[in-house]
Amino acid sequence: MLAFENVLCLGSGIDYFDVTNVGHGNEYNISASMPTPNAGRRRVPPDRPTSSSWVRDNFIVGGVLGSGTFGNVYQIKCRREPGTSYAMKELARNNLPKFIATELRILQRFGGVHNIMRIHAAHRERDRVFIVMDYFEHTPTKEIMASVTVPEILDYMKNLLDALRYLHGKGIIHRDVKPSNFLYNRSKHKYCLIDFGLCEEISVGQSPRKHIGERNALKNLKVSGQNHKICEKNEVRKGVKRKECDCHGLPRVCDICTKRPRLHVNKAGTPGFRAPEVLLKYRHQTFLVDIWSAGITFLSLLCRKHPVMRPNDDYEALGQMAIIFGSEPIEQLARKNNSILLASWDFPGLDMVKFVNAVRNEEIPQQGKYCDTCRNLFFGNYSAKCMCHISEEHSLRQLAPDERQVFEILKRCLIVDPEMRYTAEMLSASFS
Repeated sequence: MLAFENVLCLGSGIDYFDVTNVGHGNEYNISASMPTPNAGRRRVPPDRPTSSSWVRDNFIVGGVLGSGTFGNVYQIKCRREPGTSYAMKELARNNLPKFIATELRILQRFGGVHNIMRIHAAHRERDRVFIVMDYFEHTPTKEIMASVTVPEILDYMKNLLDALRYLHGKGIIHRDVKPSNFLYNRSKHKYCLIDFGLCEEISVGQSPRKHIGERNALKNLKVSGQNHKICEKNEVRKGVKRKECDCHGLPRVCDICTKRPRLHVNKAGTPGFRAPEVLLKYRHQTFLVDIWSAGITFLSLLCRKHPVMRPNDDYEALGQMAIIFGSEPIEQLARKNNSILLASWDFPGLDMVKFVNAVRNEEIPQQGKYCDTCRNLFFGNYSAKCMCHISEEHSLRQLAPDERQVFEILKRCLIVDPEMRYTAEMLSASFS
């Protein structure tokens, strides 16, 4: 049986509810009537929301607004208020009860303020769960990416960080921040954060600036063939005290390592948006995982490309991060977690301004010597233009003030080490 705890649940005997909100979103005026007989009605396919008598009797169901792993969202109108539109989410039937309960609890407690979606009602019918929320008309992500301006990006940043600052202040980690989960109405300049099924509640008193690595963790990442020796044993052992084993410096795992305790950590999120500490299986993850995801979202807007990174697995994701943000910060973070990250090359990271221009197919000015590393690393860079991080300060000085502000906020979001990454509270101060 699903346990929704303190969230609003309408029983199957309730035929109609008044979705008019009372007060500040914590009270609902619900009026019940006897169910209307369904005799003579055409059978509806079981996968349609109108196959539910509660939905069919109370709503006119329109088209699909969106769909994802956790279910489908429909535009609906209440039969007694046909002029008002709402959004109804039918959660996928394979959702775990804890995810359903989490989403409902977060919406009921915190919805309707600080760019958080407002809930009006929830209903369970056997193994089906429906959530009725505000209808938020928004601009498609593809359209935003095609023509977003710098002032729009700044406003987008401000509003997303405001939503995260509020949630984090309540002890909530969203864990799935990305463009499709932060709706933007371009004509009305309004925003809405959605999808709270992966949220995690932690103690507000837990510092987001201090993390303790799991001492029993060992993560060997395969980046080359099984017979290729990546580095010397002495190099691998630096900074990591472990019992002698047979796989140091080789891209394979020995019996000693396979018997080490496994880490069971939260790795929720969307590939390409998950923070490095999530990929490296940090046990003590905090609100800062949302800040990284917000930074990747901002990077997508700047690049006008969604997603910027599309890794096939966690190893590839770490490799892409190492190219963009530098291999040394990733390796240092792994060592803090008592993990070993094996790589056959070192890369200093990219000049973010040049990287954004390259993704947008804009001209990249040549500064200093030509770079064979960048020529080999980036397709089409036949003239060997250097995009290494060393030129970033010079590139930032060439930008207009508002564009420079965007990049400064971006850099503070995308600090690899979560202990150094800025909080939503700190970043929000950039707009005051």
